Amino acid sequence: MPVEKQPIYAVLALAIGVWVGCGGASSSQTPLNYGDKAERAYAYAMEDFRDENCLDAEPAFRKVWRNYSYSRYAALAELRVADCLLMEQKHVEAISAYREFIRSRPSHTEIPYAEFKIAQAYVEQIPDDWLLSPPAYQRDQGPTRRALKQLRHYIMEYPNHSRVKDAKKMARRALSLLAEHEMYVADFYLDRDQPRAAVGRLQVVLNAYQGSGVEPRAFLLLGETYLKLRDPRAAHAVFQELAKRYPQTEQAAQARSYLRVIASKTASRTPAP
Repeated sequence: MPVEKQPIYAVLALAIGVWVGCGGASSSQTPLNYGDKAERAYAYAMEDFRDENCLDAEPAFRKVWRNYSYSRYAALAELRVADCLLMEQKHVEAISAYREFIRSRPSHTEIPYAEFKIAQAYVEQIPDDWLLSPPAYQRDQGPTRRALKQLRHYIMEYPNHSRVKDAKKMARRALSLLAEHEMYVADFYLDRDQPRAAVGRLQVVLNAYQGSGVEPRAFLLLGETYLKLRDPRAAHAVFQELAKRYPQTEQAAQARSYLRVIASKTASRTPAP
């Protein structure tokens, strides 16, 4: 090796030594700042969350929430804690957690998501049909009413949110179940010879649960109940409305038959000129 080049190699060796001593150029070993630490801790928790392992994910999210409360990951971790509660079917606790998120962070971009998840928590409490239990429509509909109210609120307030399509589907199911429940109660009163009470229930179906899909049956039963109450005029109006609104249904065909009978009886009672 030429003698005159030795200083150059010495300088290079010194530079490499300093570079290695500093940990090289790898960013993975660069000391993390507050925000980076929060992001990394949140990412670790998300790995368990995506595997639906809330046993480990929930305490990890709570740690992010507590230790990095001034980072944006604190809010996200708070929301994921609520998600874990919902995933574990702790509906009351989940709803409370989402509501607290909404209350404490009213301008956060995830507010619509939290509103939807509250509705989902109510929907999951709606009774299902099960082999050994009475049909869903015969059971307590408190959760169904709360679900429908929350779904309508969410759809109205956030019509462009990504979960509106799912919410509308849930709302239709809740609406149908509530209407079927009212039909069940109306039948209950009719079986016990209380037609006026049945009329009230059927009017609820037609006024409060439009779009449920049971309207033709409700109209027909309401008209028949008026006939039972010897009120052909009211029955005539109901049958006419049924035939007009739902002309292609089986119930409309029955309504037209009733209308013909009412018309013939009315004509027979009319004195000849």
